[in-house]
Amino acid sequence: MIPRNYLLIFTPALSIVCLVVVFFRSPGFGGRPATQMEINLHRKTQTGLDNPSGALKFKATRNKSCPQAALCGSTNKTVEMHLELMPLNTLKFLLHGMVSSAEFNCTTLKYFGKLGAGIYPVCMNSSSIIPQPKNCLVYSFGISHDWSFDEDFAKYGCEVHSFDPSIGKPDHIHPPNISFHNLGLMGFDFTLGNGWKYMKLSSIRRMLGHQNRVIDVLKVDTEGAEWSFLRSVVVDDVDELLTVKQMIVELHTPTGGSRAMTSYDYAEVIQYLLELRRLGFLVYLNLQNNNCCANFTPLFPPGLAEKCCHETSYVNSRYLVAK
Repeated sequence: MIPRNYLLIFTPALSIVCLVVVFFRSPGFGGRPATQMEINLHRKTQTGLDNPSGALKFKATRNKSCPQAALCGSTNKTVEMHLELMPLNTLKFLLHGMVSSAEFNCTTLKYFGKLGAGIYPVCMNSSSIIPQPKNCLVYSFGISHDWSFDEDFAKYGCEVHSFDPSIGKPDHIHPPNISFHNLGLMGFDFTLGNGWKYMKLSSIRRMLGHQNRVIDVLKVDTEGAEWSFLRSVVVDDVDELLTVKQMIVELHTPTGGSRAMTSYDYAEVIQYLLELRRLGFLVYLNLQNNNCCANFTPLFPPGLAEKCCHETSYVNSRYLVAK
């Protein structure tokens, strides 16, 4: 049984009713956090989190096929919210509400992987989002040395591609039939001095010839690199997520353990999540993970049990619309 608490959050800008689901998970990407060099590169190059001031402005480049205008937002104006002007504690509660509030009621969950570090939930509510054996595609970013999620999906009948540059393995086929790629996910393409290679999602799909294929499940557990990835798919490559049915993302403190989060930091990552929602992605489950607190500064308000990272599962509402 997963304990549930209910938290009502009011902010000057909006009210959010939050369903806080408490569970557990273990670290993923290579079994260790990103190095300080990775954190700095990710923060300065992609998130802009070293910028101490300035309004957040995102071009609202929404796809015209969005099924719900009220959900996906405007298609012809710039979003400028000035979230950074809100009190820091308000922003902490707002972010917590956004990652822990269930927006879609998934009544049927199937867990893939073994209990502990490798287990992830997948929503099996309707035929439009259920991965169909022999005709499904799964991307799994962040393996460490636990292949159980990937192996379960391969046995289920999906084509599985696994990614992790930090475990010291070359490209190979992992039994039963998993394609492993010695590279990681970021919001841009680059190679670290130690030889670790990173690519953005669009580059990976192009490399694998998957530009026109639907990804049934996209799992991202990359110890901080998820913010670089999220920025790229809500700002630069907004079409990349339109053909992703479900996404599971473990969200860590974007500044790592280097410094505390500022109001501007919170404002920026909140804006990423708002853009993700406008693209049609709804939270259906949130699982707590405090195991990462040794490596990441606290992300949420002191009064909450959850501190440093959350595993948040999303469903793409485009695939919930009746055809």
